[in-house]
Amino acid sequence: MSNEVAQLAQARALAMHNKPGTMLPKVLETAMSLYRSTTNPSTELGKICARLFMDVLNHDEVVSSEKPFIASQHLSTLWLICRSQQDHATLRDGILGFSRCYEWLFDLVAKTSNKELWNTMDQFKSFILSKWKTPYPFSPTEDPLKDHARSLGVKLATVKSIATLVIAHTQGPPGSAFASLPDSHPVITSKAQLRVEAKKLLDCLLSYLSEEPMMVSSLFMGVLNCLGFIMKQRPQATSRILSGILRFNVDNKYQQDDEPVLQYRLAKRFVERCYKVFVQYGLKAQLIKSSGSTSQYHAKLSKISQTLHVIGEETKSKGIMNFESKQVERKMPSRERAKYIAFLKSSSQAASLNTEPKQPRLSPDLQLLHALQKYTMTKSSTAGFFNTSPVAIDNTYASAYSLMNSKHSEIDISKLSPGVMAKLCAESLYQCDTKKIITGLSIVASRYTDLMNKASHSEFPGKRPLENGNDESQPAKRQEVAKVPEEEEISEDEDKQEFTLGPPEPMSKEEKKEHFARILAHIINVRNAEEEEDTKEEAPDNLLHKVRLMKWNSKTSWLTLLTRLATRGVNHNNEMSNTARLAIYEYFLDDFGNRVDVVIEWLSEEWYFETLQNDSGVKETPVYDEWSLKVLDALIPVLEPSHRRLFIRLVSELPRLTQLHIDKIKSVCLDPLRSSLGFQSLRFMIMFRPPVKPFIEKLLISMREQDESVKEQCESILKKFY
Repeated sequence: MSNEVAQLAQARALAMHNKPGTMLPKVLETAMSLYRSTTNPSTELGKICARLFMDVLNHDEVVSSEKPFIASQHLSTLWLICRSQQDHATLRDGILGFSRCYEWLFDLVAKTSNKELWNTMDQFKSFILSKWKTPYPFSPTEDPLKDHARSLGVKLATVKSIATLVIAHTQGPPGSAFASLPDSHPVITSKAQLRVEAKKLLDCLLSYLSEEPMMVSSLFMGVLNCLGFIMKQRPQATSRILSGILRFNVDNKYQQDDEPVLQYRLAKRFVERCYKVFVQYGLKAQLIKSSGSTSQYHAKLSKISQTLHVIGEETKSKGIMNFESKQVERKMPSRERAKYIAFLKSSSQAASLNTEPKQPRLSPDLQLLHALQKYTMTKSSTAGFFNTSPVAIDNTYASAYSLMNSKHSEIDISKLSPGVMAKLCAESLYQCDTKKIITGLSIVASRYTDLMNKASHSEFPGKRPLENGNDESQPAKRQEVAKVPEEEEISEDEDKQEFTLGPPEPMSKEEKKEHFARILAHIINVRNAEEEEDTKEEAPDNLLHKVRLMKWNSKTSWLTLLTRLATRGVNHNNEMSNTARLAIYEYFLDDFGNRVDVVIEWLSEEWYFETLQNDSGVKETPVYDEWSLKVLDALIPVLEPSHRRLFIRLVSELPRLTQLHIDKIKSVCLDPLRSSLGFQSLRFMIMFRPPVKPFIEKLLISMREQDESVKEQCESILKKFY
């Protein structure tokens, strides 16, 4: 052991017994700095660094609110240690440390959008999962079955890590990191993908119990214990867990060739006891009920628990040493062993986990609608149509009425089912404005007139003016919906009658304001209606909505419309743009606990647009400052300690903070019931928003001189960070 490592070991022992709350983080920082600065760090140095990381996160005297920041500060070094060191104890402690802090760091990334931290977490996670079902950091042996019981410390730590990922990536109670994660987070993967990954990882633990052929008692018990924690924290996963548990048969597990019979008997007995405790815990905690979704498992698991209890009592009365070796011994037959080893060598699943979600298969109707939408998205036209020619390609209904495509678009909408076709037409007409409909009908009328003229001049001899096209090359085959009426005589007076529309009268200023207010209200109502629809189960035949909303994000697109209206659409009219801003502002205040992402996106857009307009180089944003201060004025009086995550996210993601913004937090810090919220937000900004440190320093000095009750807290922060 080198001199530096020996000194670190002494410092750790001293810190564990002398002010561990302040001393342990300092020793950890010294150890991590030494590891990063050393060219070829020793195994002992990596081991003590990983051990210290665990000590700090697990010690009760280390302030809980500081632990996420400590973990984020040293996670990259811990990741470096685990991927470069192949020491079993180091890797075990490193994985356990990652598991301990993962939920804190997930919450931190959700609030701060720290991409670098998220990338480190993702790489660390992938590294851990890739080593599952391998003896890493030990080298594989010639007999793969022997490797199942090697490197158990690392494997148990991996089981703990998988359980943590399942919990962190599954919907939890209100206030949990995953529950408050917005659907459109700039850094973290979509919530749907995280849920899929969590289900796959949970299935990985369950399949290990049923598919592992050898008796690996430590891992079986570790998985059962972790499944109990998952059931407790995420009850919605209980049915999935119980279904997997019923496939776990302890009697089918084989004994290792070099394992004594007594050891195998003890291992089996320990697993049976753990199985019984798991079931009894589920029954006692009302997670396994005789009614509801778990009723189908209640009777079976209760019977298994009773059977295992009877077996345990019989073993206890006879004595664990009193048994027949030949009756207990159970080794894998040579033929089955050869097949299983061949399977392990040929299967890539034995060494890694694949958590990529599979793409769902689409119905034929939905596939065609997606192709149709993709085709239309590639076209552009000032008139709103892609085929505006007044002359039809031929004398078919498809050519006369088609405004969507050309001769060879290869989009055959006749393959759509009648119900979907009707919905598509009705929805298109409903969404289309009157002017566009008139334009389209005018084009069709021009084609019809041209065809009639050609027919009268015998350009199409022997044919009616319009026919159903049966040619396979037609771009958009349609069913015949009407026949061409017979020509009627038109009188000379009727022929001279014309209908013309006069120019529209210009709207007054009040009318403009009224219509603009109606537009804003309609956008908000559409958003609220979609919020209600999202909670309902979608009908299986509601295919049109899936396509119509494919490019429209019901969570964010409405907000983009309002922010663009306020900043760019009607920015020439202060009254109308402020009306749009007021609509967003009031929408946020109606439910600020769940809409902080709304106000952040809006104010970011305000700041960005004002910055773009500033050609002089002066970084003044009066509109952003006015409304961001207005948001803080409305929010701060109603903040409670439970809103800590919400408020920290707000002050961390607002694009610009001035002295006026920071001074707004003063009232929170001076409130005895909310002072912790105020000072935590200040500490957070000091650590992660260095440009505002001078503003916070002025505020702290001001509060220190003004109020004795917060003097100690102000001095503590000033001493630590300034």
